[in-house]
This record gives sequence, structure tokens and C-alpha cells, in this order.
Amino acid sequence: MIAGDKAPDFTLLDHLGRPRTLSEFLARGPVALFFFPLASSPICTAQACHFRDLASEFAAVGAQRLGISTDAVDRQAHFAQQRSFDYPLLSDADGVVSELFGVRRGRLAKLRHPVATPKKHGRHIRRRGLFSWVLPVRRATFVIDADRTILEVISSELRASVHADRALAVLRRRQASLDTPARDEPDDDLFTEPKPSLVRPYTLTSGHTDTDVDLPLEAPIEVATRATKPARWPRSDVRQHILMVCAHGPSVAEIAARVSLPLGATRFLVGELITQGYLRVRAPHSDPITLDERRELISRTLQGLRALQV
Repeated sequence: MIAGDKAPDFTLLDHLGRPRTLSEFLARGPVALFFFPLASSPICTAQACHFRDLASEFAAVGAQRLGISTDAVDRQAHFAQQRSFDYPLLSDADGVVSELFGVRRGRLAKLRHPVATPKKHGRHIRRRGLFSWVLPVRRATFVIDADRTILEVISSELRASVHADRALAVLRRRQASLDTPARDEPDDDLFTEPKPSLVRPYTLTSGHTDTDVDLPLEAPIEVATRATKPARWPRSDVRQHILMVCAHGPSVAEIAARVSLPLGATRFLVGELITQGYLRVRAPHSDPITLDERRELISRTLQGLRALQV
């Protein structure tokens, strides 16, 4: 399944043995549904614990968290008790829901009946790789809106923390779009991917930018010398990552490439941090940069755009 599809409703037992449906959770708001291959394995533990540690951030955007794997209920119960999870772990023991979402491993995973090959003494086995037996589902997260529309699909087998971080970024953009009042003349959506362009159609003022316009892709950003209040975000928060990247005066496109965020979301978050006093535009009109510095900045911006397209 991909972004824009409708997520199928389903009913599974949670780690306490209670039947839970997807629509039950969507009735209270959007859902971050993450699939993990094997309970209590190292990367799965890191992935699930990161969702647990960001409980207040998900609550702030009104989102529910759900974990799901093909582990049995008793194994999910042990995993949940061991790590003190505050959200349900669902048991998809027969792999039906994993197949519906397209995350089950093996080239035969989508077949209704397994294709078998004969073995000695009349035994048969399904023709799937050993890796598919050990880790039966791919690690993936589906951010699902209240109307069952899939907003984003996040896939990464080894980067455990990226699942909760990116899901939260998507949900924050969703919340921001809901909080933004409607205008008579619609502006360009801040959260859609713009076509790469180095044309400067914006007016930069001394050290800040108007919150009603987008930052240009080549705008050089740096950490403000005196913030209005100290940053208190966890180290895993994407805003904290942006502040660390901006210590080297990158362009907006470079920031997007380094924190692995879409350009639209990066421009919005950087603009928000500028408004809050954490960041500033490094080269206002009162102190223009040299031609060589401009060329270097444009070169680094192009490198950032190419990295986003990989």
C-alpha cells in the first residue's frame, strides 16, 4: 500500500488478548501503525521503545500508536510487559493483515494458498527463503488519517528511530494544516514537494523572514546567538537535529538532505524556528555575501537537492 490508499479495517488480538479494530482507534484520531519483524529483537525493541518515549509528542497531535507483528499473543504480552509499552501490540499470527498492507516477506506472500514442493516421507514446505521465515514481515510504518487515508509510508530496516520521528513529522504537518485558517486566495501548499529552483522570489529582512512566505532553497541559515528560550526537545526530535545541522550555516536544501525531510516540511520547520528565535538568516541585505560565497552556497544547495532525489 502507498500514500493516498485507504487502509483496510481489521480486527486482531492485542497483547492482553482483547480484540481490537483499526476503526476503533481511528474514531479518536489518526494512527501511527508500525510493523516490526520480531518481538524483543534488538532493532524491533529500539523501534518500539522510541514510539513509547515519544508518547507526549504523539498525544499533542491527537494520534494513536499501534505496533503489530506476526508474534503470538503471549510473546507480545511478554514484550509489552518487559518494556512497559503504553500502547497496544497486536498479534497478526496468520499474517493476513501483513499481506493486506503489503509488508509480508517472500515472493509468494500475496498468494492465497502456499505453493508447496514435495519432500521425503510425503512432507511439503512452502517455497520461501530462510530470511522470510526468521523475519516474516518488513519493518514499515503507516501514518493513517481518521478517514483511513494513508498519509505516509515509512520503510527502513536498520534505522529504528526514523519510523517514529518521520511519523511524528507527518502528523505535525497534518495538525498545522488543520490549525491554519482558510484564505480567500489559496497559497501554495507548504507541505508539498516544490520543483527545485534557485530563483529568489522572496524578500529577506534583517535576520528573519516573514512567516507567511516560504524560505528560498538557497537561504543560508545559522543558529541565533540569543534564543528567546532554551530548546527543551529530546535529542531524537527533528527540530533538535535541524539546530545541530545549522551550526555550519547550511542552506535550506542542505538541511532537508541532512535530516531526510521533504523540502516543504523543512522550509516550514526552519521558518517556525526562525519565528521562535532559535535560527536566523545568515546574510541579510545589510551584510551581503561575496560572489564567491554565493557560488559556494549555490553549489552546496544543488548538492542537497541531488541528495534528496537519490
